[in-house]
Amino acid sequence: MKAALFTGVYRDEPFERTAAEAARIGYDGLEIRALSHLPPDSGLQTAKELRRIADAYGLEIPVLYSNINGAYVRSTDEEAAGKIELLRRYAERAAVLGAGMICHVPGGPVPQEAADADYAKAAWWLRKAAEAVAETAGIKLVLEIHHGGLLETVESTLRLIREAGHEAIGAVLDPGNMAIAREDYGAAAVARLGDRLFHVHAKDVRLHTEAEAAAWPRRVHRYGDTLFSVELMGEGHVDHAPVYRALAASGYDGYVSLEAQVDGVAPERIAQHELEAWKRALGRIGPALDAPAGRGRQRE
Repeated sequence: MKAALFTGVYRDEPFERTAAEAARIGYDGLEIRALSHLPPDSGLQTAKELRRIADAYGLEIPVLYSNINGAYVRSTDEEAAGKIELLRRYAERAAVLGAGMICHVPGGPVPQEAADADYAKAAWWLRKAAEAVAETAGIKLVLEIHHGGLLETVESTLRLIREAGHEAIGAVLDPGNMAIAREDYGAAAVARLGDRLFHVHAKDVRLHTEAEAAAWPRRVHRYGDTLFSVELMGEGHVDHAPVYRALAASGYDGYVSLEAQVDGVAPERIAQHELEAWKRALGRIGPALDAPAGRGRQRE
């Protein structure tokens, strides 16, 4: 497994500083957050410049996080087609970046409120999205398991992938998001996703009681009856070591994107801490599976 820094950690910083910091700290790659470093109105020349900078620091770009919420169930055909066209344009930029995947979400409703027709409509448009990115750039469409939408559970994610029926569609395992939704994110989730697991996000989340939330020094969010905050790895309630053990046992050799955006903590501290914590977690699953040395290098 390799570690990528999600550039949303440095969302307000220039891309070159983000890449330089990632290389200095020892990351292998970058997952680009489009809204931070490749907004919708940016052209291919911008993507070429990002690729030049990443190459200069010895960093791969495995994933482009599109920030596009399809909202397909509640969209008109015209609105949905517009999202597909934007994804197609992002696929062109992903090809320039050397990214093999674009991350996308189809929107809501949550599974317990979704009718069969909702799944059918979202799946139809996801197939169109996968066709657009695959035909444009030969890349994959990855769906982040996330609370608050159709992708909230492993079951609902696999159902959408199955109904969409396109081999280029896969899932992004996100234990932090899954903990918020009270969804099992461990070895059973890895096994159930099987060969549809294309990518992994990692961040720690602390679950709060009402009393603790009232006194917590950082921003606390509410999702249904769940109160949570995003924390530095090891300061929350998400144990990633069993996830990494299951991933290694399954033969997963792709990237884990470290994506924590912790309220009130400087991005350089987050990036340093998360990579060190990731390496420690891998160390807990056995010496043969220790984290590799980072491939990033300083610009010469």
